[in-house]
Amino acid sequence: MCSERLVSFFGINEDEILREFYSKAKEMTLFGEIDIYRKVEDSISKIAQLYISRLQNIFKFVTERPLVMKNTKNVPIYHFVFASNNENATNIAGQIIESRKTKS
Repeated sequence: MCSERLVSFFGINEDEILREFYSKAKEMTLFGEIDIYRKVEDSISKIAQLYISRLQNIFKFVTERPLVMKNTKNVPIYHFVFASNNENATNIAGQIIESRKTKS
């Protein structure tokens, strides 16, 4: 179901992608019961959380919540997440993120 590109991009296997981003349901058809996959609600936030958890495996300190950058149509296009081995730098980045959130 998942393309090789998704597996390569996220660095996780197909089963993990299905578990994170799709819900599985059974549906009755003329030919019997089949499994169908539906994309979960708010998959954009799930992608951000996946990035944060992956960064936490590499860096000691990672900002907990991303700053969501949106285009002119208010669609999320980018998540700013700061990761470092310097706790002070991460705290400063976290303060910047929080201050930007209150302005938007």
